[in-house]
Amino acid sequence: MKLQEILKYIFSFVLAGLLLWYVLKEQNIQEVATTFEDLNWGIVFSSIFISLVSHYIRGLRWGLMLKPLNYKASGTNLFMATMTGYAGNVIIPRFGEFFRCGILQKLTKIPAKTSFGAVVAERAIDLVIFILLFSIAFFSQFEKLQDMIMPHFTSNEEALKGKLYILIIIGIVGLMVLGVLFKIRKRLFKTPLFRKLYSFIHGILEGMAGVFKLRSKDLATYFLYTVLIWITYFYMCYVLFFAIEGTSSLSPMVGFVMMMMGGLGMVLPTPGGTGSYHFFATQTLLIYGVAETNAIAFALLMHTSQTISVLTIGGISTLVANLKKTPESIEQTEKNGI
Repeated sequence: MKLQEILKYIFSFVLAGLLLWYVLKEQNIQEVATTFEDLNWGIVFSSIFISLVSHYIRGLRWGLMLKPLNYKASGTNLFMATMTGYAGNVIIPRFGEFFRCGILQKLTKIPAKTSFGAVVAERAIDLVIFILLFSIAFFSQFEKLQDMIMPHFTSNEEALKGKLYILIIIGIVGLMVLGVLFKIRKRLFKTPLFRKLYSFIHGILEGMAGVFKLRSKDLATYFLYTVLIWITYFYMCYVLFFAIEGTSSLSPMVGFVMMMMGGLGMVLPTPGGTGSYHFFATQTLLIYGVAETNAIAFALLMHTSQTISVLTIGGISTLVANLKKTPESIEQTEKNGI
């Protein structure tokens, strides 16, 4: 492992620790623990079940993108691979996407580079939807959310400008490098290393193109899966409000805002959103008048319950994949019979 990668992982864990410390530093842990005494465990398990449904649907959507490429995997294998990916992200940030593609290859022999291309396309589409939904949440609740978000931008204006200049310089240098590589491309194609790299990138691009090759019926199914994924994301968060008395009176709109702000915490490079989710979830509930003890309790409950379920199912899935001696054969579908 390169020094840069090691430093990146150290930074992720340090950031998670600092954010978690910031959330809990002035809290009486005993008071927070008392909040869990009257916990509605039926609601907690309902939230976990809804999240597992969302993961299963995500697996089906992933498999749908591989269909135009003549690859097909069972819903069970897609679900297991997806869960191992989430578990991988808890242990090593951003590692899960590679891990789930490797597990799917082990289970079905679908090339990891191709399924990874589908993952890249999937994440790009989800990012666009996230930005759209986050914008709706932010501007519909602007008066409340601006006090939480805007100070972080205004107080660091000079630092943000400096980072922008650095990004511009990196972009210019990157374009120059690409120009040089384009000029010497014929010589590069003669080297074994470049041919392997080209083959790998071609496989990723092939997987990314899968969504554009979907037939109208499959495209409608893809859209339906995407809608269902976001609906289940909302309900796994909103339902959990009712597990704690201090959050049980919150409206669906708060649930929607919580889903997006919590999602923002999950995007940050921390192990499984540790620390970053707790920070954004707690701060969001505070602006809606929830007592700090209850806000922290909810953040801990949501993140811990989801993490335990992901590690449990993901761990079992990884074990099954590694114990499976004979991977199922890929169903190569006929081009005219997809």
